[in-house]
Amino acid sequence: MSKIAFEMRDQMDDMSEADFEDTMGLSKSAFRDYLRTAADQEDRCLVQEGEPAPIFAAYTLNAEGGISSELLDLSGLRGAPVSLIFGCYTCPVFRRQSDRMKQLIEHYSGRVQFVFVYVLEAHPTDGWNTKSNRAAGVMYAQPVNLEDRAKVANDWRKAYEFKNPVVLDWPDNRINADYAGEPERLYVLDAGGIVTFKSEQGPYYDSHLEDWAAALENVVRSN
Repeated sequence: MSKIAFEMRDQMDDMSEADFEDTMGLSKSAFRDYLRTAADQEDRCLVQEGEPAPIFAAYTLNAEGGISSELLDLSGLRGAPVSLIFGCYTCPVFRRQSDRMKQLIEHYSGRVQFVFVYVLEAHPTDGWNTKSNRAAGVMYAQPVNLEDRAKVANDWRKAYEFKNPVVLDWPDNRINADYAGEPERLYVLDAGGIVTFKSEQGPYYDSHLEDWAAALENVVRSN
């Protein structure tokens, strides 16, 4: 589970119900439910360092912001290192980290294949909404189909001008189920599809991007 989530859990008992809800945007009981769900997802995560990454195939965003006509198959990317970047527009931490992500993507362009995997929304308007999202105008309901997910993912891509492929997780969130990628997570695979780096479950601190940077450097040097 995310260190950020652990710290909020540890602070929770020292806060009144009203103060906690004002700070977090949800009740203590709802936050406990969130922590249990996150822990369950991590327990079911199939990805382990030193082992082959679970294979998936899914549609991507096309240039116009619609859904591609063909699937991107992870196994088709073998031959060069791959980094999978899980995230969603309504995760404020993910948005904040975009500049550093872009720096690293540019630095390793041509040596690492970067693929975004767009997962379910962390803070939808019909769920755990946040003050920061309301202030930023990032207001979306949880997508219920692939078309809805593509629309939000395209708005995110346009806002931050990422050029890399964006995989759309399926409406049943099957990729997320295998990778425990929500609301954000980073993976690095070597040219043979073996996992060399698995970040902690997000949201994570900005400093953890430097762990990813080190992992990218290591996989490029060993390739």
